[in-house]
Amino acid sequence: MSELLAMSFDANASPVVRFQDPGATGSPGSQRLYGWGLGWYPNSERGASVLKDPSSSGGGTVGDVLGDWKRFRSTIFIGHMRGHNRPRNQQDAQPFVRSYGGHQWIFAHDGDFRPGYATALPLPDDPSFEPLGRTDSEHAFCWILARLHERRARTLLDVSASEIADWLGTLNGLGALNMLLTDGDVLLAYRDQGQSNSMYWTRRVPPHAHVELEGSAVSIDLDAAADANRTGIVFSSMPLSPDEWLPLEPGQMVLARRGSLIWDNFPANQTMGAVAGTGSGATAAPIRSETSPQIAAAQPQPINTRLMAPPGTSRILNLLHETTYEYSEPVERSSHRLLLRPIEDRYQQILSSDLELSPPGSATEYEDVFGNSAIHLEIDRPYEIFKVRSRARLRVQAPPTLEQRLGTRRVTLPLVWMPWQRQMLTAYLLPPELPETQLQEISDYAMGFVERNDRDLVGTLLDINQAIYRDFEYVSASTTIATTPFQVFESRRGVCQDFANLMICMARLVQVPARYRMGYIFTGADYENKVQSEASHAWVEIYVPRMGWQGLDPTNGRQVGSEHVRVACGRDYRDATPTSGTIYRGGGIETLRIGVWLEDVTKPLG
Repeated sequence: MSELLAMSFDANASPVVRFQDPGATGSPGSQRLYGWGLGWYPNSERGASVLKDPSSSGGGTVGDVLGDWKRFRSTIFIGHMRGHNRPRNQQDAQPFVRSYGGHQWIFAHDGDFRPGYATALPLPDDPSFEPLGRTDSEHAFCWILARLHERRARTLLDVSASEIADWLGTLNGLGALNMLLTDGDVLLAYRDQGQSNSMYWTRRVPPHAHVELEGSAVSIDLDAAADANRTGIVFSSMPLSPDEWLPLEPGQMVLARRGSLIWDNFPANQTMGAVAGTGSGATAAPIRSETSPQIAAAQPQPINTRLMAPPGTSRILNLLHETTYEYSEPVERSSHRLLLRPIEDRYQQILSSDLELSPPGSATEYEDVFGNSAIHLEIDRPYEIFKVRSRARLRVQAPPTLEQRLGTRRVTLPLVWMPWQRQMLTAYLLPPELPETQLQEISDYAMGFVERNDRDLVGTLLDINQAIYRDFEYVSASTTIATTPFQVFESRRGVCQDFANLMICMARLVQVPARYRMGYIFTGADYENKVQSEASHAWVEIYVPRMGWQGLDPTNGRQVGSEHVRVACGRDYRDATPTSGTIYRGGGIETLRIGVWLEDVTKPLG
């Protein structure tokens, strides 16, 4: 009986792998099993490296030997341990590696086929598919590559996953089959239909409570400083840590890519939120909203998902935003900037609006450099309470989704900008000023999404949007306006503003223009009068060539719809803060209260 191990990370990692001696802790007279091997793709290149010792009974420390070697970094690792009861030749030891389709493949198998398997699995009369050794495992490996060749497929994604699952069912009919296979980009794991041995998996998301994984045949140390922020999926013949491990069901096949599952023939068993690329992001989870940056975030409010309007439909909303400043001493003179008027365009129409200011002052309305409707207010009379009340009735239409706008057209990264376009978009292409090492970490994280989606722009954006919702914890009042995108990336927690800032940083690092959008979100409260105290909200708008600005809400993992009321935008929250200002004289201690109410007054059809 062999033990299998595989790891798929969202960016290159360098785990320390130690193979254990089963005789050291086994009972007297227990059978000694030999052999270990580990395969990986140095720096995610097409060529694979395989290190194996078919005669060793354990005690090999791969990471300690190679840890300082810069090429011992990969997004995929496959290991095979304790596969036989006597030493074998190098060519018969696993994992196996073969060249096909312009890159190298790695294969590991736990199980034995019945006699006659070679007749049942004929190989083509082609030296390219001739096994080097004499094992049934390598024969099965060559047979799979031959099937891919028949289908003119060069990677695992060039043929339907369900067809590959059928091939593995054919193999499984000849004997026990627990196996791992990778083309260097996608990792396939399969569990035997007859429940021969077992296979488990877990998805590890930073920050990691522990970095050691240990079993009877192998231990793994993931504490490299450069890997602290890696997300990864681990497959193993047995659980290796206190993490939540899920068993693969008999006959279950999954595909993993860059730290996330991308295909599963038993999708009902997904309970770790590991599937990537889930389309528009519609979800039955609670919608999250928050207050403006000046005060603590509000708790996420539940949503009745039946109230989510599909693209093209509209709703009428009544909006009330109240901001009250109280001071311990009179303010003698102050100036303020107000960004409270919702925008008007083809998807958002203001039916009525008014603004009340107390005390009144000298107000000038203008359009700022970002196209926001702004008011500059000067107050030169003493006051202890300053109140702003903004009312509006709006018709908000759900805009087309990214998929609808693109149709059959595919846009890939990197985007090509004309010089004048880049000049106009420079403000939305520059990432925040952070240390280079921190920007590199976030860039590596972002590039994992780019690679996982074959550089498809829409797939990458929707994947990031979903991943922040899935992998980052919404924790009210856990951050401040000074919290950086890297701090959010490290802690995997924050509020709407933080998630928007992180996604903006990621988009800009892959040369996609992104801006910050401030507004409100209707959470569909089903109260008696259908009025709910809400909070201001923040999300991201991405500029897509020949499409314009498109809203994505990473806090809720969905595209912007008719429940989002758009108000102000800018490079970051500083450009789009609803109320800001300067006190020139007086004031003392300031107390701020903000309240937002949204009411859906759409008349039902019929």
